[in-house]
Amino acid sequence: MATTEHLTSATGTHSRALDSLRAVAVLAVILFHLGLFQPGWLGVPVFFVLSGHFITRTLLQHAGAPRGPRARDFFRNRALRLVPLYLVFCVALTVLAACGEGGRSLPGDLPYIWTWTYNLRPLLPGYTPNGLVLYNHVWSLGLEVQVYLVWAALVLCLSRRSLVRTMPALVLAGPALRVLAWLLLMGAGTSGAGAVQGVYLLPFSYLDAFAVGTCVALPEIRARLPRPAVVVSVTLGAVLVVSLVAVLTGFARTHRVPADLGWPNMLGAGAGWIWQYSMIALAAGALTYALSTPGRAARVFGIAPFAWIGKVSYGAYLIHVPLIGLSVALLSQRDNGRSPGAGTPGPVSIVVFLVVLFGLTAISYRWLEMPWLRRKRNALSPVTSAEPDREGVTS
Repeated sequence: MATTEHLTSATGTHSRALDSLRAVAVLAVILFHLGLFQPGWLGVPVFFVLSGHFITRTLLQHAGAPRGPRARDFFRNRALRLVPLYLVFCVALTVLAACGEGGRSLPGDLPYIWTWTYNLRPLLPGYTPNGLVLYNHVWSLGLEVQVYLVWAALVLCLSRRSLVRTMPALVLAGPALRVLAWLLLMGAGTSGAGAVQGVYLLPFSYLDAFAVGTCVALPEIRARLPRPAVVVSVTLGAVLVVSLVAVLTGFARTHRVPADLGWPNMLGAGAGWIWQYSMIALAAGALTYALSTPGRAARVFGIAPFAWIGKVSYGAYLIHVPLIGLSVALLSQRDNGRSPGAGTPGPVSIVVFLVVLFGLTAISYRWLEMPWLRRKRNALSPVTSAEPDREGVTS
């Protein structure tokens, strides 16, 4: 059985290991948007699990302090982390729109981008995808900010005993919440495909992912879990079984291995949107549990290059899509408006793209983000304490 010391004795190695998990997630998303790895979009729900984990640890490490200052510090720190680069991103898009560039849909999309609600835009009348790919990915940032509000309230307002009981219930309720969202969308006249997209974009659909992250941050729940190796084996084994079945059935039908390996974007096939989101959340939670536990896995996984990518993953995530869109636009202009090439980019193009991307990311992190990050107060320290509240009450 895991013990509470697994979390309370967290070290820099733990932080590096979880940063490396962030790196895997962001690299998967980048490869997905480059058309190289279709299941790569699953990196987004992995981010949500990690967010639930770190939100909980941050809010509980000063559990003896009053709720007001803790909430103020939390939202201040989140703003210092997210707003500076996002503000530059929004200003750049606004300048493009003012100059008549950036695609026909950009002016109408700007209010949603500025207000962190772009995940709701495709569900509203009058929406059309923008011709130039620049900001399609910010839906997940808006969704995450929306969940921050709910999650901070839950962690701060619930007693410790209630929190420990509520989080597993939310994990189990995930499929039901997605079905409810789908039924509401269908009742509002949305098409079947539109309802599946709505499930993909609404914050309710990922509450179980955040709850999984919270569960593996709570010592009371960790103490009841089997050894990390067992949890990882079971959850990743289930994911691999789903992939194997999809590959075998797809090959039998088409004589080709399906590129999505059984994990198509939005999980629209076979009502996968009901249960496969939960599978990914549980697998990501298992990895978070294992990598936040002292041991060989945390040491091996926390290698410096991956940990650095994880540390700057926010910038890499925000920058990579407009960089792809601008690259495609420039190549199209070079080729007199013709498509710059069908299929996937070649190895040289990929290497050049990644070098430029992480060069820009490093510049952003060093000169734009770090000056603000240094202003954080009571942020998550390398050694954290989230001891159980013996009274069952969070102060």
